[in-house]
Amino acid sequence: MRCCLKSPQSNALQLDLFETLPNKPYCTDELGVTYIRPKSTAIKKKYLQVNQPKLVTYLVFDIDRQGGVLSWYDNDLPAPYWTSKNPENGHAHIAYRLKVPFSTSDIAHSEPIRYAAAIQSAMTERLKADRGFAGLLTKNPLHPYWQNEYWTEYEYTLDELADYLDLKGHPLRGSETSGLGRNCELFDNTRQWAYRAIREYWAPNYKRKWNAAVYDKVESTNSQFNVPLPVSEVKAIAKSIANWTYREFTPEKFRQSQAKKGAKGGKASKRKPVANSERTLKPWEDLGISRRTYFRWKDSGKV
Repeated sequence: MRCCLKSPQSNALQLDLFETLPNKPYCTDELGVTYIRPKSTAIKKKYLQVNQPKLVTYLVFDIDRQGGVLSWYDNDLPAPYWTSKNPENGHAHIAYRLKVPFSTSDIAHSEPIRYAAAIQSAMTERLKADRGFAGLLTKNPLHPYWQNEYWTEYEYTLDELADYLDLKGHPLRGSETSGLGRNCELFDNTRQWAYRAIREYWAPNYKRKWNAAVYDKVESTNSQFNVPLPVSEVKAIAKSIANWTYREFTPEKFRQSQAKKGAKGGKASKRKPVANSERTLKPWEDLGISRRTYFRWKDSGKV
């Protein structure tokens, strides 16, 4: 969806933003010193947490250059929900509102996270936005210090945003991981490890030790990012993976799986009897001895 370049101030949009904020958002007037305050207080700060914990409603991009506030228009992207520009240096934040928010910590439904991570990464590339942007705090579009513009009331689906983009190669991985790609990296790295590692913890009442082990694994991976996810995100992802593997990878299910594999393997390897073989003729029975004794005598030359 496109729109003309205009700046309609909308009390309705401001009310919508207020209603979707966390009850106690992170906020500050000075970067580097962050507070947690009730929504009614936080909304008065220059920087604000607009996404609820573990839930993405807004995709926000940090444009650290003059003229960046219109980079969406210059690069043939749809109109954002709002833009907030620093009057001193022209740097800006650009925010898109999603029609269907999604969880960032649900391993059982991780596909929307991967899809959104690819979209976010591709949009960051198109906008030439800062990949190091942590995304936790945003220029508050309700604060008078910023030059705020409200461009559209439209809420985008992920598919609609993807229509403007080439997602091939996104999200970036490894040392270039950023944004929602960090969530994907933590899921992929930890779950592959967890499938096997949980066997070492199978014992009565092992849930607490397993939870701690998964958290340590997630935190270890998170610490390698240039901009790590906050502790609250790490805890949520670790809890989701620990609970899911605890439920899906039980000793009982493992035994059932191995039994099925064994039965399948036995059927596949079963040989047809050979008419003149010792296995078929059973000569030890004619001699009145056991099978074991027969082969021992045979090896020693007695038969």
